[in-house]
Amino acid sequence: MANDNPQGEPIPTRESAEEFTNLLTANHGRIFGAIYSLVLNRADAEDLYQQTALVLWKKFDQFELGSDFGSWALKVARLTVYNFIRTKGRGRVFFSETLLETILESQEAQAPQEILARRDALQKCLQKLTPVDAKLVSRCYDGQSKIKEVAADEGRSINALYLTLHRIRKTLFRCIEHRHKMELE
Repeated sequence: MANDNPQGEPIPTRESAEEFTNLLTANHGRIFGAIYSLVLNRADAEDLYQQTALVLWKKFDQFELGSDFGSWALKVARLTVYNFIRTKGRGRVFFSETLLETILESQEAQAPQEILARRDALQKCLQKLTPVDAKLVSRCYDGQSKIKEVAADEGRSINALYLTLHRIRKTLFRCIEHRHKMELE
């Protein structure tokens, strides 16, 4: 970044703005996926992603070009999510801080290419689901409907719906693992 403005904040150069945009775009899925996996609500995840991007931009002059932007961004996202859970998340059920740490550490350990490959495999595996199962997955994981509502609409008990979702997730997991093994061979 270049000179400081009267408020003492760095004024970005065109090159640094382009570099930031390229790095943020390349890591969008990784950052958003990590945030979403922690809050499990699309609207909250989108808001938290925007907050994270703003912090990343404000601190971009502290980022060492050539190092892993994704790992740096995940650390910022982690702090943003923790702050959200502490302040706005009261009254809602979230994972414990220890489990959040474990989830994020496992995501940081995965290479971005592997994450993208698994996401692509998930998309292909979702297309293989029956129309009924695909619709159910969409309704239950779109962040718009509550499980209780979906169960009532489907004429099922909540437990029966959870059992069906468990079966579908196992099917998707096996499909993703199978695709992943085939790509490695």
